[in-house]
Amino acid sequence: MTKLLLLLVSSLIAVSLLGLGADFSSYDAQRTFTVAVVADDQELIDLTPIQPYAYINEDGKIYFDFSTYNPNYPGGGEGVSPNSTYAFDKVFKVSNDLWPNDSGYESGICVQVSVSGGATGILTLYSLDDVSGHTTPANAATTINMFVKGGDYAEVGFVINTNGYTAGNMSDGQINVVAHSGSCV
Repeated sequence: MTKLLLLLVSSLIAVSLLGLGADFSSYDAQRTFTVAVVADDQELIDLTPIQPYAYINEDGKIYFDFSTYNPNYPGGGEGVSPNSTYAFDKVFKVSNDLWPNDSGYESGICVQVSVSGGATGILTLYSLDDVSGHTTPANAATTINMFVKGGDYAEVGFVINTNGYTAGNMSDGQINVVAHSGSCV
């Protein structure tokens, strides 16, 4: 009987030790992830044209066109003058519709807007909301950073400087907009 009791106790101890040594090696779960691709003026962080030389094209992207190809000016001018400087206030705005700011929580995004390509020689940017102080045409830069609170927006202006350009020159370039949560530091 002692042998049987000893065998039973040994078996219980062995099973207990096996239970303590088990590891969790696999876990499967399925979750839904949805991304909708929408036009620039319909995003949660949206770009909305303010001036007529900024517009949303059929492809849903915002364009800035100071040429005869601008659909808002059929038969209008052919561009800007050579050896001139132009300042255009409030060309487009960047809205933050990610988080409503109704809970007292200071949520926001840092939006960096920069010029690249052929436009870097003639185009600079400014905004009253630029955290680096590029707030007027006099101190415009090729890159600006704006903190935009939830439910708010920031407006971006352009300076076009064609000094050194002659009639007939054309410059194409890109404006890049990158946003991330948090401050612009």
